[in-house]
Amino acid sequence: MRSFRRGSLGLLVLPWLICLAGCDDSVDEGLLGDLSFKITQECFDSSCQGQCEDTYCDVCHDDQPPEYGGCFITGIGFLVDSDGKDNFGGNGMPMKTGRIRGEWEHQDHGTSSKLHGQVAYLMCRHVDEPGPDVPKASVNQAYYGGPGRFYTPEAGWVEGYWFDVMAEDHGEPGKTDEYYFTMRKMDASGAVGPVLYQTGGVLGGGNFQIHPPNDGHPYTGGALPAWVPLQQ
Repeated sequence: MRSFRRGSLGLLVLPWLICLAGCDDSVDEGLLGDLSFKITQECFDSSCQGQCEDTYCDVCHDDQPPEYGGCFITGIGFLVDSDGKDNFGGNGMPMKTGRIRGEWEHQDHGTSSKLHGQVAYLMCRHVDEPGPDVPKASVNQAYYGGPGRFYTPEAGWVEGYWFDVMAEDHGEPGKTDEYYFTMRKMDASGAVGPVLYQTGGVLGGGNFQIHPPNDGHPYTGGALPAWVPLQQ
């Protein structure tokens, strides 16, 4: 398990309307955050026809062999850290046009704060640990992030933030998956500053999934921002 520390700001993720096995949060509609996106749904039989919108996609896993590399990611769950429970959820995926598409939200119930962001980069690789088995993928560690807006009860939603996530898929049912979240301030020029908040660890519930590429979400090599280090 990797060690992350909490920064100078308390943070963010909400209870979700849909939870995977192991996510035991109840839904309090009064606490729900920005729900302007739908978490990726999946289908696995030959009759599935992928239909993608700007923030929503049905996907099939029958186009590229797992050893082809690359990935797209989906996840939903929670952590328990020093001030209680943090929830997270969303997706990120490469598109045929070459862009990365997806949205992510992380909410800290200890401070009633949350970050909602757009996934702007995605990079996956293999490390010497257990990896995904349903669906089977050759990579087990994912890095992704992008610009976002931050919510506090005092200030409401404020633009000008950046988030980064490193997560690992160690197979089903997700009890040993890992998730690490970092938030930074971003100025008007797009320059990203020092860490304001970070948390992470083994999931308390839920599931993080790394999927192999397919025709709708083809292999993309990806690159990391200069401030994001690789984790072993």
